[in-house]
Amino acid sequence: MATSRSSPMPVYFVSHGGPNLLDDHEYPPTKPIAKGLRAIGDEIRALQPRGMVVVSGHWEAGASSLQVNGKSPLPLPLIYDFYGFPDAYYKQQFPHRVDPQLTRQVVEQVTKSGIDIEAVDRGLDHGAWVVLKKAGLADAPFPIAQLSLFHSDSMDAHLRLGEALAPLRDQGIVIVGSGMAVHNLRDLFGPGGSRSGGVRPYVEPFDKEIERAVLAPPAERRQAVAALADSQLLRQAHPTLEHLMPIHVAVGAAGQSQSVTKMLEAYQLSLSWSCYRFA
Repeated sequence: MATSRSSPMPVYFVSHGGPNLLDDHEYPPTKPIAKGLRAIGDEIRALQPRGMVVVSGHWEAGASSLQVNGKSPLPLPLIYDFYGFPDAYYKQQFPHRVDPQLTRQVVEQVTKSGIDIEAVDRGLDHGAWVVLKKAGLADAPFPIAQLSLFHSDSMDAHLRLGEALAPLRDQGIVIVGSGMAVHNLRDLFGPGGSRSGGVRPYVEPFDKEIERAVLAPPAERRQAVAALADSQLLRQAHPTLEHLMPIHVAVGAAGQSQSVTKMLEAYQLSLSWSCYRFA
């Protein structure tokens, strides 16, 4: 699996939503969110990668240490880490391959950067399996390994994590950061929250701050994304930062990639569904 390729695999950042993303009535296949995610999945299949490494905003390990799943050769049961949804969502399945060799590659590559990492047995959480299923990647012919984030709000640490993963792209591995471009559930479900009232006033402006940072020239991109820490809208868009960190991992893994494409832009109440490809 460690064979190099003539050109590196792309890196993706995807916004993943909740399990109701799988409801074709709420997110019809012909509408932008479902259509955009399926286009990403179709593109990944066409690339014929040797494997995928996905980081999700729903798995944090230590403040300075990581975990990666796939220690054993069979997938473990999915993690249904969501609450209050209809029973059908807790019966969803996402058939996929696991390969301990891919897990060992991740451990080896991350260790080279001086980061402490442990291989574990763990199922995919919904930040990984829901969006990959909506993208049409159930039963994909390549193995999928999920890597944790740090339990840390350090944007620099997550950029460095992406940089540590970058050489995997030359080995045929697609890297996917799965979070949300804007993710404020407190404005939906918290005290005083509401599922009505239209798109919140901070959603599009912060999404555009991300867009400007991500689309910056390669030599400026890293600094621009790290500077999101100083945004006046940051804590409105992300009361907690774990759903933003996957974009920093993606930018770190992208390195000096010249081509960056915004593959999906959609706003919903206090959420942004923006997705990017770095190639």
